[in-house]
Amino acid sequence: MRFKQSAVIILSLILFLIGAVDAVAAEVTPVEGTTKVEQKAEEAKPTTDLTISVLSAYISKGDEQSRNSIVIQPQIVLGYKGFSLNMWGNLDTRPYQAETSTYKGDKRHNWTETDLTLGYNRDFGIVNAGIAYTYFGNAAYWNSDTTGAGPDQKDDQEVSLSLGLNTILSPNLKVARSFDSSQVWYLLLGLSHTFEFNKVVGMTFAASGSYLISQDDNRLKINSDGTDRKADGSKNDRYNNFHDAVISLNLPIKPTSYLTITPQISYIFPMCDDARYDMKGRSMQVDTTFVDRQSAYLVGGASVQLSF
Repeated sequence: MRFKQSAVIILSLILFLIGAVDAVAAEVTPVEGTTKVEQKAEEAKPTTDLTISVLSAYISKGDEQSRNSIVIQPQIVLGYKGFSLNMWGNLDTRPYQAETSTYKGDKRHNWTETDLTLGYNRDFGIVNAGIAYTYFGNAAYWNSDTTGAGPDQKDDQEVSLSLGLNTILSPNLKVARSFDSSQVWYLLLGLSHTFEFNKVVGMTFAASGSYLISQDDNRLKINSDGTDRKADGSKNDRYNNFHDAVISLNLPIKPTSYLTITPQISYIFPMCDDARYDMKGRSMQVDTTFVDRQSAYLVGGASVQLSF
C-alpha cells in the first residue's frame, strides 16, 4: 500500500513536470535576431530519453536478481536544466524455480521491480556534482539461506551524492545510503572512456569498484561455509569491506541523432573473499551447495534508446 501511494504521488509529479515542460517549450520560439540570452533559453530545452534494454541477467550491486532467464528493462528519463526524473523497471521473462526451494516462480511475478529517481546534476568547470533520491519499489532482493526462504519483497529508499571530473577517463565517485528496509552505505568509483570511430559508431570501456558498509544485522559477513560470522556470542559482525567490481564494453551505434543502439557485455566479480561469500550467500542459487554457488557473472545484451 505504501508503494502504491508513493507511485501515485510520483506519477502525479511526472504529469505535472510534463505539463510544465510543454508550457516552457511552447514559450521558447526561436526567431531571427534573438539575443544570446534567448538562444541560451532555447538550448536549455527539456529532454526525454526512452530506453529498452534486453539482457541475459539482472545483477544489482553484486546481488543476483534473476537466474537462467532474459530480463527486459524499460526506462524513461525526463530532464530539464539539470533536474531529472527517472522511472526504471525490470521484467523477468522466466522467474527462477529452484528444485528444492519453497519459492516457486509464478508468471504473475514477472514484473519484479520499479525504481523512481529524482535527481539534480550541475557542472562547475571540469567538475560535475549530483544529488539523487531513489525509491525501490518491490525490489526482488533475495535473502537466500539454507531454508530457501525466497525473495524479500520489501521496498527500499536511497539518497546519493556524486562527484566527477570532465576529463580523460571521466572519474566519478558516488556515495549512496539506503535507509528503509536496509541500512547500507555503498561507495562506487567508476571510470569510462569512449572512442568515436566516426559519427555513427563508437566504443566505450568502463570499469567500477565498490565498498559496502552494512549498518544493520540483515547483512552480516559470511564464512566460507555459508554461515554468518560473529565477533562473539552476542555481537554480530556486519559487512564492511570492498564488494563487487564491474568491467564493461559497449558499442553505441547512432544511425540518427535520435536513435542509439548499444550492444553491451559486462563482467561482474567480487573484489575480496568477504565479497565472494556475500555474493554467494545472497544469490538465487538456493538449490546449490554454498561452495558451488556462482559469485561472478558475465552479462550480455543490447539497448535501444530514443532521445528527444
